[in-house]
Amino acid sequence: MDFTLPRKVGKSTLEVTPLGFGGGPIGDRRVPLEECLGSVRTAWEGGVRFYDTAPYYGIGRSERRLGVALAACGSSEMFHINTKVGRTLEPEPFKDDSLKTFSPGGGVRTPRDSSSGHRVHFDYSHDAILAQHRDSLQRLGLPAVDSLAIHDIDYGHQWPEEIDQALQQLSRSGGGGATALESLRGSGHTRAIGAGCNREMRNYETWAGGLQEDLVERIADTVDLDFLILAGPYTLLDTIALRRVLPFCKSRGIGAIIASPFAGGWLAAPERISYMYGDTPAHVVEHTARLQAICRLFDVELAAAALQFPLAHPSVAAVIPGAKSAAEAQEAQRLLRVHIPAAFWTQLKSAALLDPDAPVPG
Repeated sequence: MDFTLPRKVGKSTLEVTPLGFGGGPIGDRRVPLEECLGSVRTAWEGGVRFYDTAPYYGIGRSERRLGVALAACGSSEMFHINTKVGRTLEPEPFKDDSLKTFSPGGGVRTPRDSSSGHRVHFDYSHDAILAQHRDSLQRLGLPAVDSLAIHDIDYGHQWPEEIDQALQQLSRSGGGGATALESLRGSGHTRAIGAGCNREMRNYETWAGGLQEDLVERIADTVDLDFLILAGPYTLLDTIALRRVLPFCKSRGIGAIIASPFAGGWLAAPERISYMYGDTPAHVVEHTARLQAICRLFDVELAAAALQFPLAHPSVAAVIPGAKSAAEAQEAQRLLRVHIPAAFWTQLKSAALLDPDAPVPG
């Protein structure tokens, strides 16, 4: 598979390489800086020109490291960066635990980074988004970014009343966040606007009755979106996005970028990594075992099938697996080059392991 030939992102003018670089892992302070720089360099040398990051990843650390790494690779006209809005990083010189809040998923919603002394605060309003955009440019050391995505308006990170508040902050008649984003795009400060769409263990049940899908449509009715970042709802294991999200994208000219193509790492190493950042459900274990059996039958690596599968959908512009080392960045490139016979995909559908309507490679 040629992962260097650019693809268009929805109705925007932006084109990106089908294999992108997920910058979440390089925000982990436990990962040495040299390893992070090496992972970006290896991705670059392999032809990757699309890099995803966010203020939340390492509370500013991912953006800073990515900026340093790319500055050594080439000029900003040679690559595309997506970062995110919705969280402001505020300096907090003296730790104040009264500012710590928790999400429905049980994690800390507003963490403070002990090394930088900055705390996360959610804000999707006009002035906050403009400030977040400016702060990201400073951390990245860039004059502009190619795309901006609205980060983590979902039932795993936000309580229902917080979601209502976030949508009010985004609305043109409320906080004006949509106006800020569209003005940044209109003025050329960014080329595409997106939003995240997560299906993780912490919000898994909200998909059952369509609550999360309703929310995606509410966001798209509030902001003129060019793309969605799908983390979890369109993988080799789970194609629930075919039910409503991807048809909705097609009807609106909205593209898709696939984050967590390995389902939080599970499809790359199910023996040591859990599924979508939580306890792995029994049905996922059983489904994976059946997938592995067919992989053995065709001598196909599960991770290769997982990475190649989403790129067959016509709405998908890129997959952005995370990489914290040169070896992981190189492995993603290798997996996309693996030949997978058409009979493999046919067998998955015959065994009811893949939606019969799911587009497949080849």
